[in-house]
Amino acid sequence: MGIFGGSWIPIILVILIVAYKNLPLVWHVRFLRTLLTRLFISPVTKKQLSPECLFLPAIHRTRSPLTECDYNIHKSNSTYFTDLDISRGNLSLLLFSQRLSLRPTPNTAVMILSGVQCVFRKEIRPYQPYEVWSRVLSWDEKWIYIVSHFVERDAFRPREYYLQRKKPRGCLQPTTPSQGDQVQKKVFASAVSRYVFKQGQQAGSEGKEARFGDAADKRPTWRSIEERRKRDLDAAQLRLGWDAVHNAFDGDVTMALGRYTDLLWR
Repeated sequence: MGIFGGSWIPIILVILIVAYKNLPLVWHVRFLRTLLTRLFISPVTKKQLSPECLFLPAIHRTRSPLTECDYNIHKSNSTYFTDLDISRGNLSLLLFSQRLSLRPTPNTAVMILSGVQCVFRKEIRPYQPYEVWSRVLSWDEKWIYIVSHFVERDAFRPREYYLQRKKPRGCLQPTTPSQGDQVQKKVFASAVSRYVFKQGQQAGSEGKEARFGDAADKRPTWRSIEERRKRDLDAAQLRLGWDAVHNAFDGDVTMALGRYTDLLWR
């Protein structure tokens, strides 16, 4: 009968626990789950968004199973990029799904990833819970830059989630502001991804910010957004070095777009 009494269920459960993120087609399941949820199950409507949403982070929660580890017994460098796929995809669909499509049309665009760079600061141990905070950092005449930070789970907790409109469990007050080294010790890695919007024969990022609600009637808000875009553009283009990218993480933010989980892991 064997150690499991002839049942395959315990073996399957062990495989899922050890290797669930690395099994065949699991990346596709993870991404399609995000895609279907954002487009059909819990879509974000135009009325739900405002210009203030543009720089808010979306928080993606997951873990690193044993099969993601390298010979140093911590999360392998290459596996960070699959988590970035899911985190960036979720953020992009939250913010831009109303104007995105698989093929560009006169009223929609395709959002294409052009490149991503990632710098590692601290190892992630097997099954250690962590979060990926992704948000728009800046944009120029062609590219939109998304910054992502891998951080310790629950080390930073917003007071409210804009699209979920509820306070996070176990967090009645916002995170106590922390500075410098205290914050950086909680950040495992940082990444900058560069996207382009393609509409017909045109490619660029200008004007995409005007898709949020009644933006035309909120000129003071847009002036503030433009000031922030210009302020962070050099950091987004990596002209200021990676310290500027790491320091772009705002763990004291009082509001995030939402907090989302990855398949089995909470």
